[in-house]
Amino acid sequence: MKISKSIYIKMSIYLMALRSPLIIVSMALYMLTRKEMLQRSILKLVPFILFLLAADIYSIIMGNEFGNIIGQTRDIFLAIVVAVFLLASSDISENNRTLIYRTLKYCFVYVAIAKIFIIVLSVVAGISVNDIISWLRDTWNIQMMSLGVEDTVLARLQIPLDSAVPFFLYFVTRELIHNEDNKLKTSITFVLLMISMILTLSRAFWAETLFMVFAAIFIEAKASKIFKISIITAIILSFIIIFTPVGDMLFKVIETRFGNNTNNSVSDSYREWQNRSLYNSFMEMPIFGHGIGYYIPNALRSETTKYLYESQTLSMLMSLGIIGCAGLLLLIAFTCLKAVSKESSGTFTFIMPLIFLAMWLFSGSVNPLLFGASGGSILFMTAKFHTLYKRGDS
Repeated sequence: MKISKSIYIKMSIYLMALRSPLIIVSMALYMLTRKEMLQRSILKLVPFILFLLAADIYSIIMGNEFGNIIGQTRDIFLAIVVAVFLLASSDISENNRTLIYRTLKYCFVYVAIAKIFIIVLSVVAGISVNDIISWLRDTWNIQMMSLGVEDTVLARLQIPLDSAVPFFLYFVTRELIHNEDNKLKTSITFVLLMISMILTLSRAFWAETLFMVFAAIFIEAKASKIFKISIITAIILSFIIIFTPVGDMLFKVIETRFGNNTNNSVSDSYREWQNRSLYNSFMEMPIFGHGIGYYIPNALRSETTKYLYESQTLSMLMSLGIIGCAGLLLLIAFTCLKAVSKESSGTFTFIMPLIFLAMWLFSGSVNPLLFGASGGSILFMTAKFHTLYKRGDS
């Protein structure tokens, strides 16, 4: 039986969601079936390989632990490989571009449905959401954060892939504005992804989500449509808040993350202390940094992944210094903006892709999710900003 080559792209995206190392196997298998794909990928990856090789040699000379050097290099390289793989796949075939957009959408929707199922299961079975999260972490090694919402059945349901959803919501909003054929289906997708973001209980993700949705509305929609969307949204939100219990739950969720409770105070204080430690360490060696895999012994976030910090953007400055970070950022920006320039032209061509890059760095400054597969998917969306969604892709 002949296996469709597109299955490898789908597998790669779903394995990305599961954080499975098999993602490398599925991407490699697809590259081997398409000679052009392999050539494009290698050409894009060579500069990053040379950069990381030089950074690793420097880190070894600095005396950093070899296991940590390999671990952090793997995280960075995985983000680049995922971005390059998706970018090269969409470049060689228009069908691949459509497939990637749809598969990413289904993947994010399935995650949202899984979160809702966990809450329903909690209510029906009488098991706390935090207990279910603990079981998922221990049994399936799924990285999930936990935080309860007082007087409700809700709790934080956040996985690493969630960091890419606010960026993807820009394209779903674009689809909602331009697509007239599957308006109901797209609306359901939009609502599910918004619920998924609310359940992360992440203030940074909330801010990114609101920014991306409003940016899409004001950039993609005409003035008359913006007015129509504003009126409809105001009516729907007013009805939900006043006449349904969802309004009370929504206010409790917001209060949980913005209220003056102990969890917020402790979390914010710890982040501020850790950021001061990272900044002080950066100032010790600001030019070339301490090297990949470096960590501050008395300011650890995790005993198992010592080099990983809440502010990954700042920790990268500590590790690579100004020169290293500038070099890596230039390589990433060049790869993304070169792809953008091939698909669009005009005065405002690079504005939103640059904003995407800035938001990616912002997200990494408050969450340890700058790199990895989720970071790679964000970089891919940046590179394909103008063409990731086209009318008829629903």
